[in-house]
Amino acid sequence: MNADDHTSHSIETRIGAELPSSLRAGLPQARLALWEVERELWAPRTLLWTDADGSVLGAALTAGRPFTAYRKIVDVVAASEQVWRELVDAARFDAPPVGETRPQPVVVHFEEQRALAPLTDGQRETLSALGFTAAPKPVPSVPSTRTGDAAEVVAWSHWLGERPSRLAPYYGQTTEVTCGAVSSLMALESRGRNGFSPSDLSANRTAEISFWRRITNLPACEPVGLAVETAETGVLPELPRVVLSTTEPVLLEEFENDADRVLRIDLQHQALRRAEELGLPIERRWIEVEEIARLVRDGAQVLLLIDLTELIADPTPHWVLAADIVHDSDDNDVIILSDPWIHYPNGETWVDTYALPLPLPSVDRVTRWGAPAYRGVVVLPA
Repeated sequence: MNADDHTSHSIETRIGAELPSSLRAGLPQARLALWEVERELWAPRTLLWTDADGSVLGAALTAGRPFTAYRKIVDVVAASEQVWRELVDAARFDAPPVGETRPQPVVVHFEEQRALAPLTDGQRETLSALGFTAAPKPVPSVPSTRTGDAAEVVAWSHWLGERPSRLAPYYGQTTEVTCGAVSSLMALESRGRNGFSPSDLSANRTAEISFWRRITNLPACEPVGLAVETAETGVLPELPRVVLSTTEPVLLEEFENDADRVLRIDLQHQALRRAEELGLPIERRWIEVEEIARLVRDGAQVLLLIDLTELIADPTPHWVLAADIVHDSDDNDVIILSDPWIHYPNGETWVDTYALPLPLPSVDRVTRWGAPAYRGVVVLPA
């Protein structure tokens, strides 16, 4: 009997990644690895399609960062097109169980593994019929963005309400330290800079590292220096402004040697002098997340200094771009980030980070660094 002949079945959701042995046969190890990578922090869940006689004929794996309002369909293994469709249909409404503290999703992304499990024409039609749309191609940068790479993936997104309309061209940082440069470059690219190549990876990486070298405090990018170099590109119609909640030099926590600290402090003083020459506004205050949301809603792009601890369990300062804003089912603001960092060890690709939705309580939670904590943003005017 073909799987399409079964009319009585159930779809059950289980915590964790669980690909039954009956579905493993014939799958390459690289695809099985999608189910075996450590995703505990990403709250993996498995949807199992079970026939009336107890046979499991399909499984779908979903995951998503904590404190974010998205889920990603990592993989769907099915005995037939009907089972595949029903699993995707169910997974597009995957949400935390009642009582779980994770935000309800505003978007579900389907991750197409181009080398391991390319979609058929029929599956693409199914995704479209279910409300998924293909995301714009990312800028060639990290492996999952590169056409023809073994790690290449394509993003299909099902927005459960309104869709963002101001996403920047996505670029994944190719080093551990260029997040500030890449966040700024993504914003500038959406403003008409046209500095990224759709095919020349080497040229893109040169642009990334060259911009970082002008901004960096070795290795970090602090807010004033980032704003100065962003202004110096001449792309923005008005000067950016910095809102920083401390008057002290920042991002010095890892430096215990006095000489190392003095160098970084001198670099920050140079940036301050250049900011004064340009007339670049610097406000020394704690900006509230409601104000950040209002700025984004009015068309500004905002570079946010965040702590990655809550999102990927990595206590590291990091820059992201707040590109747009949508509302959840309760009409609460959800800021859409372009996050240049992709955490490969736990199965992330650019699908996780090109349109990363954070409700305002989550934004408030992550946009702070240091002890005592400070908050820094760079506002690029509309």
